[in-house]
Amino acid sequence: MTAIAGPRFGGRIGHTSTEDPFTGLKADGAIYGGQVSFPLLPLLNLELSSTYNSSQSDISMENYLVNYIEEEYGINYENDIDGLMDYLENEWGWNDPTAEQMLENYTATYHDLGMAGILRADIPLGVTPFSPYLGGGAGVHFIVSDADVMLAAIEQQTTGQTTIDPYDHVFPSVEGVFGMTFKPMLAPVSVFGEVRLSKPFGEEAGNSIVTYYGGVNLGF
Repeated sequence: MTAIAGPRFGGRIGHTSTEDPFTGLKADGAIYGGQVSFPLLPLLNLELSSTYNSSQSDISMENYLVNYIEEEYGINYENDIDGLMDYLENEWGWNDPTAEQMLENYTATYHDLGMAGILRADIPLGVTPFSPYLGGGAGVHFIVSDADVMLAAIEQQTTGQTTIDPYDHVFPSVEGVFGMTFKPMLAPVSVFGEVRLSKPFGEEAGNSIVTYYGGVNLGF
């Protein structure tokens, strides 16, 4: 009978492909994290992980407001800067908006702290140090995105009639993983490569998050 190993601890680094739901821009970039894995059966493990990624992007006032107004009010002013300025003046009380204001760039920041519990099943390949695995589970994403200077400019121009708060939400998610582990026999260390698909749920949750990881675990 195969003995059940002890818990394993490690870290990971990778690249994530996602979208900033606050601005509608891509928020791809590096992601870092750690994990602890508890064996339940010889080929079944419970993995608890935490990850973090952050990115910055430039966005014009026009692009942000087009995205925001379409999301909130269902009105599309894409490629219609004159229509957008008329809307801002007549609906939001903006005092004589100009094209220069609309085209000015601002920096938006994006942060995602993710936590997940994954039930992972190893797929035996016989006497080999390689072991593919797949699994699924649930998680939560703490997402913060803002462009404080731009939001302050909007509030100043509209004399407080329209207040847009920084984007700060917590979303539950479902997680799916597929990967490959390399563990030399009798060695207390293993390395892995993994693809994870995460789908946050909720209003303004954004699209699915695809992440590619490489990592290491310590323990038998």
